[in-house]
Amino acid sequence: MDHTPDLNAVADAVMAAHAVIDEHGTHEMKTMSRTLLFTVGKAIAQRSRPAREPQDLRGDEVG
Repeated sequence: MDHTPDLNAVADAVMAAHAVIDEHGTHEMKTMSRTLLFTVGKAIAQRSRPAREPQDLRGDEVG
């Protein structure tokens, strides 16, 4: 059994929920929804990186 998350399915679900939350949710719900969208996007971006590219999670540029 494959335990790798289907990030595209997760992204679709989060975007659908975000649309409803953005229209009807509280400020706190909207903040949490945006954070979840960002987190899923980062996971998709990391998965899309070539395996040979080092993944520096600090976020600072060297050079």
